[in-house]
Amino acid sequence: MRKLNFVLIATIIIGVSPLQFANACGDKTMRVKTGLRYYQTQIAKHPSTILIHSAALPAGKAIQLRDFLNKVGHKATALDDVGSIKNDLRSSRYDLVLTNLAEAPDLQRQVESYTPNTRVVPVLFQSPEAEVKAAAKQYKVIVKNPKDGLDFVIAVAKVMDSQSRKS
Repeated sequence: MRKLNFVLIATIIIGVSPLQFANACGDKTMRVKTGLRYYQTQIAKHPSTILIHSAALPAGKAIQLRDFLNKVGHKATALDDVGSIKNDLRSSRYDLVLTNLAEAPDLQRQVESYTPNTRVVPVLFQSPEAEVKAAAKQYKVIVKNPKDGLDFVIAVAKVMDSQSRKS
């Protein structure tokens, strides 16, 4: 009887202790590929050159994105109009171009004629689901409703991963 009381009291104490909130062994592995630290090793080995079309983002965000991407190790450039982007594509080499969906087909044609290894990545903000599905079929990588710079870093990593598999 004393053993039973002891076991009962011990299980009650353990049941309400803060130890019940401890993570199981595999929980930490579920958090892989979710933070910037994971991608920084890839960026350090293979920094990307990125051209940002300012119209793809809300006002003032293109400069912030450029500064963020440069800070994490990429080489990003932000341009305002399509004409300057086309001129820059002729003279410089980029790994990817971030643009809005409306300009993406035209820029895709320009990119294919000048630098076939450059990928056009459309940025979609609150687009209808049909538009998102069509863009996902046409372009290998899209950025859908980005919340912060990490969403763009993930898209860049996907593009670079697909390019490394090709070569």
